[in-house]
Amino acid sequence: MLKYINTLLIFIFIGLASCAFYFITQKDDLVSTTWVCDQKKAGFISKAFTQYSQISESMVLTFSSKSSFMINEFIQAQEGNDDVKLMELYYEGDYLQTRNHLTLNFNHVQIQKKHHDDILNQAYKDYEGYSILYRYKRVGKRLYFYTDSKNEAFDMVCYTDK
Repeated sequence: MLKYINTLLIFIFIGLASCAFYFITQKDDLVSTTWVCDQKKAGFISKAFTQYSQISESMVLTFSSKSSFMINEFIQAQEGNDDVKLMELYYEGDYLQTRNHLTLNFNHVQIQKKHHDDILNQAYKDYEGYSILYRYKRVGKRLYFYTDSKNEAFDMVCYTDK
């Protein structure tokens, strides 16, 4: 009888260990998904950006493989109450995904439509070679990105139609 109880306990332990391993290593599969992300930034304290009343960024983020991503970004920069000036960028990089962390490494940044302000152009070009460590959570058709550093400049919500 003791032999059967020990065998049953071993199977229960193996089952619990398997469940624990699954939940520890579980991650959302982002491969072949496309997300639309929008951000508005205002109230700049950096001297280079104080001339802008707001900057709106719309991004199309695509995870093209298990390790590669690309972003098409469309920027609208508004100086005071003046007209909005447009800028377009294309980013390529690789990413590392673990349970609820995502590291985006920006390997290449191409400015497709420059802004008249070289400081703004350079600020976005400076992402080349830069990495951002995000925590993320996927809830249905939404993907939430936030950083441990509490830097809201990188926090965003993205949406998909799938």
